[in-house]
Amino acid sequence: MSPLPRRFAAAAKHPALWLPLLVLGLTTILFWCTDFDIAVARLFFSGESGTTSISSRWPLMRTQPWKSLYDFGVYPALAIGGGGLLVWLASFIWTRLEPLRDPGLFLALVLIIGPGILVNGCLKPFWNRPRPHAIQAFNGPRPFLPVLQRGDGQNDSSFPSGHAAMGFYLMAPAFLLYPQRRGWALAFLLIGLGSGLIIGLARIVAGGHFASDVLWSAAVVYFTALVVAAPFGFGQRSDPGKDDKRAESDPLVRCG
Repeated sequence: MSPLPRRFAAAAKHPALWLPLLVLGLTTILFWCTDFDIAVARLFFSGESGTTSISSRWPLMRTQPWKSLYDFGVYPALAIGGGGLLVWLASFIWTRLEPLRDPGLFLALVLIIGPGILVNGCLKPFWNRPRPHAIQAFNGPRPFLPVLQRGDGQNDSSFPSGHAAMGFYLMAPAFLLYPQRRGWALAFLLIGLGSGLIIGLARIVAGGHFASDVLWSAAVVYFTALVVAAPFGFGQRSDPGKDDKRAESDPLVRCG
């Protein structure tokens, strides 16, 4: 078996793949079979009847820290992904950056493919799921659609959350650092999960997304990073000799 298929085969057997898939499947069933999405959104709905103003029905959308999270929460991801792209380009000019060429390209690709192409370019316009503020349960015109059920509205784009995906993107460096630097990898994983959840909550309190939208944003970004990492060999064990050689030349492994 050639190296690339071997890497994908090894990744398929790893708990990093099947455990998140199991969690995603079970939680999606929970959202599908219950009114949990509605119940979570209702916590932040004002309950005013007859009002058409979104800000009147979802009063926290204009308050802090939720407004700032919406306005500025995407910039850390843009900085990391954009920085990775710049490093990748610069590595062809400055040889000192060659050890960072693959990591830079990886960070750029995860941002472009995950939050960019898959979340905002494909899933949101394809699924057409009505947002919480647009459904009849919260004084909107459209019926509620459970997670994974497609809608037919042209301007509905609740599934998944683009802002939350940018927050979850901050877990991407974890795939570069594992398993050589488990502590740093865990730190970035927690930072990404925490950032995505907080930004996702900011969208929930504003009536812009359901909790299940945030869940699937995390899944798309995580599995994008997992798949993109495989061809680079990130996150996979090698023999001690190769690890030692890599530690001498790779700044990402020496750090921490």
